[in-house]
Amino acid sequence: MTDPTDPTGASAGSDLDAVFDDLPSNIDTDVFSVARLYDFLLGGKHNFAPDRDFGRQLLAIEPNGRMILQQNRYFLARAIKVMLDDGVRQFLDLGSGIPTQNYVHELAHAVDPAARIVYIDSDPAAVSHSNYILKGDPNSGAVLGDMIDAERVLGDPTVKSLIDFDKPVGLTALAAWHFVDDADDPAGVLRTYRRMLAPGSFLALTHATIDGATGDLVRNVQSQYQAVMKNPSPRTREEITGFFDGFRILDPGVVNLPAWRPEKPEDAVGAENVWFYGALGKLIGA
Repeated sequence: MTDPTDPTGASAGSDLDAVFDDLPSNIDTDVFSVARLYDFLLGGKHNFAPDRDFGRQLLAIEPNGRMILQQNRYFLARAIKVMLDDGVRQFLDLGSGIPTQNYVHELAHAVDPAARIVYIDSDPAAVSHSNYILKGDPNSGAVLGDMIDAERVLGDPTVKSLIDFDKPVGLTALAAWHFVDDADDPAGVLRTYRRMLAPGSFLALTHATIDGATGDLVRNVQSQYQAVMKNPSPRTREEITGFFDGFRILDPGVVNLPAWRPEKPEDAVGAENVWFYGALGKLIGA
């Protein structure tokens, strides 16, 4: 695939911050946001000066940062295709950020405009931006909520109105679960979600890792986050595999993103330099 982002950052680096008519007045645009950081790194427009400043600091440490997040989106496209081909027509995306740059609703609606999607994020500005983007789409919505509070997410009126848990659901958590601390029981949270899923449901997960030769680099990136937010938790393949308890992990398993079902063999060259693992699991018994 061709990387559509501008590697210079020109498309996202303007000092003119985006303004939306439904942005809550209490949103502090001087405060960093992970959701808007990812948007900046992907070449989006839904970000502000602190997000861009921090993004440039990260790129100084890891110049491949944009490429790695783009690989995250490529993985998503391939995983969503597998789920759609299996008949899944509803998706719950945890820690969604801002759904730009060909995200879940666009991928799903390209196959079936009636597919239903709900995005969950704890950043009020990200949710506001998301609902702005989704305005006029009756089959998609964004909910303000903490993804680790599974009971509250599952009981949210928007989630309940759009997602029928008696039918298969594609549960997705892309570049989000490494922000769940061990003290918050990330595996247990996912088990709570799993208990609500019908046979035929899937879990698609991508996660930063400290495995391999890039481990020291990842630790440097991890320490950079300490200045602006809770420290993320990159994990090993074994730990990430444990998040799929109750799911049958599909081939090729938990692998570096470019190595997950590449469209062409050459697309997987250099996969070890992409320090995110990705995997797709199907609910056991389905």
